[in-house]
Amino acid sequence: MSNPVCLVTGSSSGIGSAIVNRFASQGYDVTVHYNSGTDSSDPRGHKTSGAERATVIADAIRQEHGVEAVTLGADLGQPEAAFDLVDRTYEQFGRLDTVVSNSGVTNFVVDEAGKAVRYRFHETPIEHLSKEMDRVLSINLMGAYRLCQRSLKLMMDQADQDRKRGEEPRHRSILFVGSISDVAPDSMRIPYGVSKAGLNHAVQGAAFEGGPHNITVNALRPGVVETPLTSRPSGVFDPDSGKEYTVAETYGVMAEGGAQPIPRIGRAEDIAFAAHAFTQIPYMTGQLIAVDGGFTMISGFPNRELFLKEGLRRRQERGG
Repeated sequence: MSNPVCLVTGSSSGIGSAIVNRFASQGYDVTVHYNSGTDSSDPRGHKTSGAERATVIADAIRQEHGVEAVTLGADLGQPEAAFDLVDRTYEQFGRLDTVVSNSGVTNFVVDEAGKAVRYRFHETPIEHLSKEMDRVLSINLMGAYRLCQRSLKLMMDQADQDRKRGEEPRHRSILFVGSISDVAPDSMRIPYGVSKAGLNHAVQGAAFEGGPHNITVNALRPGVVETPLTSRPSGVFDPDSGKEYTVAETYGVMAEGGAQPIPRIGRAEDIAFAAHAFTQIPYMTGQLIAVDGGFTMISGFPNRELFLKEGLRRRQERGG
């Protein structure tokens, strides 16, 4: 029997590359997907193209894990791209067992000087908001939605083939990589949070359709993870040195200060481990699971001393 097959979108860097490596290490043949389009507003500033990064990753997977790895480009912001990507993966391997929808972008738009432009919710100009929403909805929401549509249909067809052979349908799985931003808003990233929150309903709707065919659909919702995407400037400065923290550094300081039970931010490998684990559970579907070090826990009681001290400090500043 051939190896199981996993397609991971957005797997030419960051969390996606860790996920595709994790599946390969577990004996899966994989599709390493990269964005074939050019995105001048991407704040990561990659020095090499998506195709080049994907090729390096695929070569390393073949050498280290002894499985097959193909690279496929698709701009998932385009209406037909997700369908085509799923179909090409199936044509390449003759089966599709797991799909991880990981592609995503932030709502920050880069100006002509290469600087990420950020506005708070109530200050955002209409023209800028349109650019932000077009950016995140076309990829984070519609790209993932279409990917799930096509993957679910193809997996249901495979389940029908299993039944025709007199077999019970094999367990197949779709996993969305969402974000805790769906419930933990930041005033300058609300469009991003909206795009991720929209996925949650799609997860549950697809889970209802997939269940009778032994197809599970879930969402993994990372907290802040150290990746090229979170290496961008945060707008927060060290009070002593004046150095501007990156997003990862800012949340790292917060974690150390008691913002969450696990006093560090996430690593790509943490998310990859969870992604593989969640897709192996045949009796879990329609779930929206945070992998965030406890950031979204109700934290008022566990961190009462921290908040008490801060509240007292603020009262003192106000003069009692």
